[in-house]
Amino acid sequence: MRQSSERATQRTQTSAIVAPAPQRRCASRALASLALLVAVTLVLWLQATPAAAVDGVDDWVHTWEVVRSVLMQPPTGPMVYYFGDSTARESTVSDASWTRQLSARAVKLGRRSDVRAYLLGGHNQTFAMDQTVLEGLPSTPAGQARGIVLIGVSLSRFIGPPTTRLPAEVAFPTPGVSELSPWTQHHYDSRRILSPALKRELVRRWMKRRWAGFKQYRSANLAAIEKLIDACKAKRLRPVLFELPLNLAVVGSGLDKPRSSYRTGCAALARKHDIAYLSLQPSLTLSSSGFYDICHLVHPGYTRWQARLSREVAELLPRP
Repeated sequence: MRQSSERATQRTQTSAIVAPAPQRRCASRALASLALLVAVTLVLWLQATPAAAVDGVDDWVHTWEVVRSVLMQPPTGPMVYYFGDSTARESTVSDASWTRQLSARAVKLGRRSDVRAYLLGGHNQTFAMDQTVLEGLPSTPAGQARGIVLIGVSLSRFIGPPTTRLPAEVAFPTPGVSELSPWTQHHYDSRRILSPALKRELVRRWMKRRWAGFKQYRSANLAAIEKLIDACKAKRLRPVLFELPLNLAVVGSGLDKPRSSYRTGCAALARKHDIAYLSLQPSLTLSSSGFYDICHLVHPGYTRWQARLSREVAELLPRP
């Protein structure tokens, strides 16, 4: 009897430890969901803060060093300024590479090839911050070819208020020293690209976490864009609204509502001010592997983006 009782006790203990298969499956799914939640939370935190392990000055200081460089060497040919947030920052190879590419394309099209191109955007940069930078740039002299200002628009630029920021204090360089401090442009090349599941989860979470802020600040951001357009014209610069990269392969129709909302507003501004509104997508087909997440490009995604950008912008350059 005692042996039977012991066997019964062992069976009871075993059944308490080993759950039935349906329960195990539920537990596995719960753990998988928790792991995905933790991973997405980490990704959102990384996107909300500047990359910690980067060398040199931050984006805002770099931008003002570029402004200083332009002031030290006043342009004699057409300039191209590219404004945006980190989505824009990650979308070109480098200013030098872009300038060479744009100049070569201009030659083929019979346009002014003495062009200089600069990215003037970075982490969490707002439209009001764009205007602050613009006001630090030189006006186009009378009789000289007007420069082009690409005003990057995207979902990420509409989720918060168009806050301003004071210009960074940068000293003029000493003779023989490089004008620009070391700066890291590409923050995501060294990171492991997010899995398709994580990218899809970011799309779902955008509507849960960002939609309310988007609706709250949409009108204020459109008003800030209009002020920026007026400021460009006051400096005899040609404003162009420009769609920043988006991982359409993953996003699909998941963010159609906010995208349609801000794009409708931007299209209205373009008509009102008689300016161009450019988009490289979807005619430029980029695979999801070219994105770190749903908006930040990595190599070779930004190489293809810059090449297509050069083709489109060269069309806007003046003829000799």
